[in-house]
Amino acid sequence: MSDPTINDKSHFKISLPMLFQGLALIGVLVFGYRDLEGRIRLLEHEVEATIDSVIDLEKSADDPIPSDVRQDKTLEFLQAQVNGNSDDLEYLKRKIYSNDR
Repeated sequence: MSDPTINDKSHFKISLPMLFQGLALIGVLVFGYRDLEGRIRLLEHEVEATIDSVIDLEKSADDPIPSDVRQDKTLEFLQAQVNGNSDDLEYLKRKIYSNDR
C-alpha cells in the first residue's frame, strides 16, 4: 500500500453526529476551564484579603483598646489622688505628733 499524501484532492470523511459531539465536547471544555479559572481568581482574591486582614490584626494586636485607655487614665487619676491623700495624711500625722510633745 502506498503512503497517503495530502493534496488538493484529499478529503476527510466524518459523520454529522460525530462533528456535533466534538463541538459539544470543545464547548464543555471551554466553559469548564472558564468556570475553573473564575473560581481560582476568586480564591486568590480571598487569600489576599485574608492576608491583609491578618497583617492588620498583627499590627493592632498590641494596641490598647479604647476602654483600656479610659481605664488606665482613671487609674492614674485615682493613684494621684491616693498619693496626694497619703502626703496630706503624713503631714497631719507629723503635725499631731509635734503638738503632743
